[in-house]
Amino acid sequence: MRLIGLCGRSGSGKGLFSSVASKNGFKVIDCDAVYKELVSKPSDCLLEIADNFGIEVIKDNALNRRYLAPIVFADKEKLNLLNEITHKHIIVEVQRILSQYDENEIVVIDAPTLFESGIDSMCDLIVGIIAPDDVCIERITARDGITEEEARSRLSNQPTIDFIAENSDCIIYNDSSIETFEKAILDLIENVKENLT
Repeated sequence: MRLIGLCGRSGSGKGLFSSVASKNGFKVIDCDAVYKELVSKPSDCLLEIADNFGIEVIKDNALNRRYLAPIVFADKEKLNLLNEITHKHIIVEVQRILSQYDENEIVVIDAPTLFESGIDSMCDLIVGIIAPDDVCIERITARDGITEEEARSRLSNQPTIDFIAENSDCIIYNDSSIETFEKAILDLIENVKENLT
C-alpha cells in the first residue's frame, strides 16, 4: 500500500486534487470527514472531549461546536488539548479504514493537520498544494459564505506556504486555471503509478 499525505491551506485546492485522484483509482481518506463522523455520534473521542471540557460540549449525542469553539479559540492551551485528543482518535480511525483496503491500493490522506497530528510519518509521499493567499481567500469566502476577515483569520491559524513547501516531497501550484491545475494533478498521478510498476 502506498500512502500519499495531502496538505495545503484552506482554499488551496485539496478537494479538487482528491476528486481527481479518486476518479483515477486512488482511495481517498478525508480526515475532516473522519473527525465530523467521530463527533456526530457517541464515541470514545466525544467522551474524551467531554471529560476534559465538561458535559456541556455534548448536545443531542453530538459535539456542540458552538459551545466549544469560543472556549478553545480563546485559550491556546485548551486548543492544543482538543487537538491532542482529536488527532489521536482520527489516527486510530484512519488506521482502521486502511486495514480494510487491499495492500495494492494507493491512498490519499487529506489531513488539514497532517504534520501536527503526526499522520505525515505514516506517508510514503507528501504532496503540498500551494495557492496565493488572495486566491485562497476568494475561494473560501465563495465556498463557505464567510467574510474576507474571517477567511484571513482562518488562514492565519494554518501552516504557512513556506512551511508546506519545505515539508512536502512534491508541490503543485494552483495559481492559474483549473485546467492547468488538473493537468498537474494528472501528471503527478501518472508518475506515482509508473513508480509502482
